[in-house]
Amino acid sequence: MKLPSVVRNEDLIRRYFDELFGRGRLELVEELLAEDYVNHSPGSPDLPRGRDGVAIVVRALREAFPDLRYAIEDMVATEDAVAVRTTLTGTHQGDFFGLAPTGRAVRVQQMTIERIRGGRIVGHHRVTDELTLMRQLGACE
Repeated sequence: MKLPSVVRNEDLIRRYFDELFGRGRLELVEELLAEDYVNHSPGSPDLPRGRDGVAIVVRALREAFPDLRYAIEDMVATEDAVAVRTTLTGTHQGDFFGLAPTGRAVRVQQMTIERIRGGRIVGHHRVTDELTLMRQLGACE
């Protein structure tokens, strides 16, 4: 039997991927992410590391891939962290950080570890298969 805190953490992460990223519900940034949230991922070093940066990323992804979806493939949760393997899918129909729309479909694997305190995400670590993403978009060979 799972501890209630573990179940809550799993639900939090489902909302994070389904509602915040998948549906673009930016009003959830403050609800799901703690005020002292820090993004530790190397993928976007020029963006703010706090909640403001997450809003920028969600907005950019939703504009570039209006049909963006995250499928949770695996999830391992504890009382203070959740590790998730996801598959991101979408069709490139808008500007993606300077890359003009290609109309190409993408399917990319990601792994994240979300640190959780008080029912909110406080730390984010992500590894994305960015080479596959860029190849699918025709940005590299």
